[in-house]
Amino acid sequence: MKKILIADDHSIVRLGASIIISEALKDVSITQAKTYPEVYEQLRLQPFDLILLDINMPGGNNIKVIKEILEIQSDLKILVFSSYDENLYALRYIEAGAAGYLNKATAMSELNHAIQHIKERGKYMSEAVKDLYVKKLTSRKSSIDADNPLNKLSNREMDVAKHLIDGHGILEVSNVLNLSSSTVSTYKSRIFEKLTVNNIPELIELFKLHSEEK
Repeated sequence: MKKILIADDHSIVRLGASIIISEALKDVSITQAKTYPEVYEQLRLQPFDLILLDINMPGGNNIKVIKEILEIQSDLKILVFSSYDENLYALRYIEAGAAGYLNKATAMSELNHAIQHIKERGKYMSEAVKDLYVKKLTSRKSSIDADNPLNKLSNREMDVAKHLIDGHGILEVSNVLNLSSSTVSTYKSRIFEKLTVNNIPELIELFKLHSEEK
């Protein structure tokens, strides 16, 4: 891997990742971006081998960005680097086309490991995500949903729920996800119905409960 794009809106993360990557890979060229518009601009200007992608940046923060990125560079390897719990989000992003998912709480040394895995094998999954993947392949859907009701949510519903538990209102979610307020309200109703919760505090508690499960 000779050309890597680091996309994160925190300069300290970009710096730390740059140092680790430079130490792990010889003659690597690193470009940085702090918003999704900058990401798309860089991808249209030059080809990259890998993008280290924070999914919670201005101008994005939803699963469809994986598809949008791959439409620009179809053979680009995407390593999602996020503070969101891998138990809830990793498989969704991998199934959308990402080459791997790495939680920011993981030791930074794992970043080198993840990049090497993608370089050599094309994919990276932590042991926890591998277990989830195997379970999904071998379990019936009803059993999976019983273990974790959050699996009942579609990717779009998960995007909306993620913003709601972050404290965003209907209008804010509408602006971030480029949806009408009525559409966001409909998604919110579906989320509450599927998860049998009545309000945002109950939704937050449910996410906390199933984020802590290993």
